[in-house]
Parts: sequence; C-alpha cells; structure tokens
Amino acid sequence: MNFHQLKIFYTVAQHQSITAAAFDLRLTQPAVSQQIKALEKELGIALFERGGPKLRLTQAGEAFYRCTVTILHAKDEAERIIAELGVATKGKLILGANTTGGMYLLPRVVRAFKEGYPETEIIFQIESTEWLYEKILENVVDLAVVGGPTEDRRFGVEAICLDRLALIISPSHRFANLSKVSLKDLKGEPFVVPTQGSRTRQLVERELKAAGITPNVVMQLMGTEAVKRAVAANLGIAYVSQYAVEREGLPAELKVISVGDFELQRNMELIYRNHKYFSPVAERFREFLHAYARRHLPAPRGAKRAVLKAVR
Repeated sequence: MNFHQLKIFYTVAQHQSITAAAFDLRLTQPAVSQQIKALEKELGIALFERGGPKLRLTQAGEAFYRCTVTILHAKDEAERIIAELGVATKGKLILGANTTGGMYLLPRVVRAFKEGYPETEIIFQIESTEWLYEKILENVVDLAVVGGPTEDRRFGVEAICLDRLALIISPSHRFANLSKVSLKDLKGEPFVVPTQGSRTRQLVERELKAAGITPNVVMQLMGTEAVKRAVAANLGIAYVSQYAVEREGLPAELKVISVGDFELQRNMELIYRNHKYFSPVAERFREFLHAYARRHLPAPRGAKRAVLKAVR
C-alpha cells in the first residue's frame, strides 16, 4: 500500500466511477482498476460494491475511506508545514467556525490579522460544530472557533471570549413596550430556533427547561440571519448571540429585551486536534487571536485567558 494507491482509491470513491477517476487522475481506466484490485487483494476485502451504474463503498470501504482522508490530509499538512518552516507570515491556514463565530466574530479578527500579515492565505469555512469536530480530527481544518463547552478530550480547547445570548423580538410583539419580562412570560410564546444540532439551540432549550420553561418551537431555520428575519416578521421570539445584534447597531425591525435575572452565557472556544503540531502560520494566528480578544472582547466566563505555549 502506498500514497499513490490511496489517492486512486480516494478519487474513485469521490467520483463513484473508474472512468471519471481515471480522467481526473490522467490515468487509463485499466491502470486505475488494476490499482484498486491490488489494494483490495492486499487488504483481503472488497472496498466497492460492483454491478450498478455507480461504484458504492462497502462497509469496509467506508471505514477505509475515512482512514484514507486522514492519511492524505496528514501528508498534505506535513508538506505544507515543511514549506512554511521559518516563514511565519507566509503559507496557508484553514480556519473553521460555527455560525456565530464565522459570521459575527472571526471575520473582524481575520481582517485585522490580514492587515498585518497580507501574505498569509486563509481559507475560511462556516459549518456546524459537529462537522468541524470531524474535519479537525481528519486534519482537514487547522483551527476552529465554536460555542462551548467542548468536552471531548481529543481536542485542545482554549477559551477566547464570553458570548451572552440576547432575546430578540419584533417591535410589533406584545412585549415591545416592556423594559423586561419574566421567565413565566415566556411560557407558550412561539420560539424561532436554528435547526437541530445547533449549539445555540441546545443551550437555549437546556437552560430554559432547567428553569421550568419548555420552548414552544414553531419554526426552525438554517442560520442566525434566517432566525432574525423570522423574528422581524413577528413570527416568534428567539435567542441569538450578542455578536449577531451588536456589530452594526440593532436593526429597526428587531428589539432586545431582558428576561429578569435569567442570563444565558457560554464561552467561545478555539479548538484543534489534541497534540497537533502548529505550523508557524497557525501559531502566529493563535497568538494574534488571543491578543485581539484581550483588547476587544469580554473575558471568558470561569476561565483565565489562555497562556500560550507553542505546540511543537
């Protein structure tokens, strides 16, 4: 087994076709088929189900595919790190973030970082936290900013800043003329929430239920901006990150209202694969992120600012 065979297997699995993979790899179809058969013979198991219009991975093939992704990305990462050694301002960094981190927090940090280090190439991916966990473990993503807590010991976790959740309503809502409401006022109120898997939704539902309130969910939408638009149309009320309503001033069609002494908070966290080697570019950005947070963002709850130690 070698990297050449793994690359061929990966490409065939991606395309579900020997023909398409051969075209992509600039190889002949017999050459691709021969390498797949050799790999299956060496492993002693079939990797693809044959006979249909498309090749489909067997159960063993799916497991081997996940391993292949990790191996190939580790190879790419090793080559990238070697190329970047000693040149901390050049190179490529792959950043990930959940909706809150990606839309409202990291862009300002990345913009400030690029002003000082314009030669650094940054690839920025906004995805669900669960997706980011998977891609960090596969070495597809270098660093990610997500809403905490992250308790999986496979990840290194550094608290970046505090995030308070704000309850937003429409100016047409019956609460609009009140300075604050109580928790019992929320009973039966229609809630607009992000889709299942959202860490914000999990926090809101967990803490409200602990306080004796079961949210009356009437709508679930993809992303915070969609939630804000639904609230603006007075289709319900919602909790969103403070960062989603503070940067450019609260839109006229939305209003923030306090809920007695009830407060929802979490830390925004920088996560990465535990024991990860930080390239010079990744280490530079990590240091910059913490420095930026100390100057411009609220201190994380129940955690001191990270004391950075280079991972080598």
